[in-house]
Amino acid sequence: MHSATETRALVRALSARSVGATLVIRGYGIVFNSPSAPLGNPPFVEQISPAAWSPENDATDVLCTFDHDTRNYLGRRSSGTLRLGADQTGIWFECALPDTAAGRDVFALVQRGDIPGCSFTFRADDDEWSKAPDGTPLRTVTRMRVLELGPVLNPAYPDTSVAVRSMRTAGHIPAIPATEKSDAVNDTYPPRMAGIVTDDDAKRSRAEIKIFGRSLSETRDADWLDAEGTAYAPEILSAAGKGSRLIEKVSSFPFKRQRGYVPIAPRVTAVLQPRNEAATFIQNAVTAPDFQAVKVSAMVSIDKDTLSDVPPTETAINTALAAAVGQRMDHVLINGGTDGDVTVTGMIADGHTTTVTAIDFDSLADAVARIEDSGGQATAVVGRPSGIAGIKKKVDGTKLDKIPELVSVPDLADGTVGIPAGTVLVADLSSVAVALRKNLEIFKTEAAPEAFERDRVFIAGRSRVSSVTLADAARVQVLKVSA
Repeated sequence: MHSATETRALVRALSARSVGATLVIRGYGIVFNSPSAPLGNPPFVEQISPAAWSPENDATDVLCTFDHDTRNYLGRRSSGTLRLGADQTGIWFECALPDTAAGRDVFALVQRGDIPGCSFTFRADDDEWSKAPDGTPLRTVTRMRVLELGPVLNPAYPDTSVAVRSMRTAGHIPAIPATEKSDAVNDTYPPRMAGIVTDDDAKRSRAEIKIFGRSLSETRDADWLDAEGTAYAPEILSAAGKGSRLIEKVSSFPFKRQRGYVPIAPRVTAVLQPRNEAATFIQNAVTAPDFQAVKVSAMVSIDKDTLSDVPPTETAINTALAAAVGQRMDHVLINGGTDGDVTVTGMIADGHTTTVTAIDFDSLADAVARIEDSGGQATAVVGRPSGIAGIKKKVDGTKLDKIPELVSVPDLADGTVGIPAGTVLVADLSSVAVALRKNLEIFKTEAAPEAFERDRVFIAGRSRVSSVTLADAARVQVLKVSA
């Protein structure tokens, strides 16, 4: 029996329909005897036996959620809002959605075809290993319990750590130390927090514990150190969707020092040069304004024994720090800010503000037109989650594809407002430039009184970001609803 939970995904279309006033989605959460694409490292393929699980013979109160997030609760068996059944194809589910923002959003996304499939969480009570025709290890799950399932936006990243351990136990791969690294970048910051499941304490040394690619033995109290294996900072600060929603969409310029320059190509009109006449020189200046950057940092603490004994805590630390720094950087890009020494401005201050009676299709279309008049192309509508939900409610479904991508920026974890209520930004984000320090920096201390007295390690992540620089103020349209 494997006591840890696992997740698997299925790319298969769902259906949505209305039953009276109730919105219902239906689809397959599990398909029987269908070998998966190669999973894990080392790779294996997997299939679910028809005898592995039957909802008729198991009274487990299965939950239905969106993107495995219980905050996006959709239904459950015990309330009768989630129905499960089995046929020759697999396990199907039908969920009567709640009248909540999550329920309405999921229904609309399924109708539009934006949700490509489902994912389910389970515990494998028994499995068998054999060989696929091409020699790849084949895992057949023969007994399991399904705990949760539901639609997901990105069904591409299953958690395979438990299966890999089972494969090793079955003798299909040699044993390796729990800390061995096979892919520096992915192991430093994987798309999901799969981690490494261990039954025994790892008792690792500081040299074996790595945060953003750096072992703790390399770091010294009071010194900030560049992270390794992070490629370019926006890739890690997006935190696989958990952190920044904007860094990868704007034009970012990497730098290493505290100040630098952002070059701007002006909008120039070409002329027809008359034959045999002297050229007329027009000053179309290419500028490169300088900038100063603010420091954006976040810190977590962890018990020393937990850090050394439980390898997945490294991924949890990476996720927490990258998400927090990324979310704060979105706040800076939108609102500006100060670290006490340097003050930077954001898109709301530097863009073009228009007061409107409502955020509806007409006001959004007018903002898009103003951006296009300036020579830009609107790429995003940015708002707080309630604002984006309001747009989805007000704009007719047949017109949603005529407005730019909707980007929801939530408030920070401490409640700091990300975007003021009644404010939406329509922007050509490719015309928004920001200077971003090339590497994330990390820091740890065990000697500080707060850490030493509690036998804990304090670990911080930091980046630096400049004021936004707009190619043209009209490329960011700030819509504010009149009071």
